[in-house]
Amino acid sequence: MAKSKLEELGDEYRKDNLIKNTYQNNESKKYSGTHPNATSDGDNKGKGTGNFLDTYNGGSDMDINGNPNEPGSGRIKNISKNQYNEDKPYTTPDVEGDGQFTTR
Repeated sequence: MAKSKLEELGDEYRKDNLIKNTYQNNESKKYSGTHPNATSDGDNKGKGTGNFLDTYNGGSDMDINGNPNEPGSGRIKNISKNQYNEDKPYTTPDVEGDGQFTTR
């Protein structure tokens, strides 16, 4: 079956864009969870640790310490002013039989 004009153009543009892909399918350039641009190694590119489902330790320097141009930004500054903590945890409302919300 002959391809439509849209399919022909799609094939052409796909080839052009795959050439620009910096993460080719060879082992030295293949992108993965342990690629330098994926790991949090001091630059602002990577956010992960390379460990499966490790969401606690990741983040770039700017994620953790904040943007120098935005006072109070960053994980450390946000944690210090967060109204919820170990002593006052976030709870979900619970509806009693009378339709009133209570906290657990």
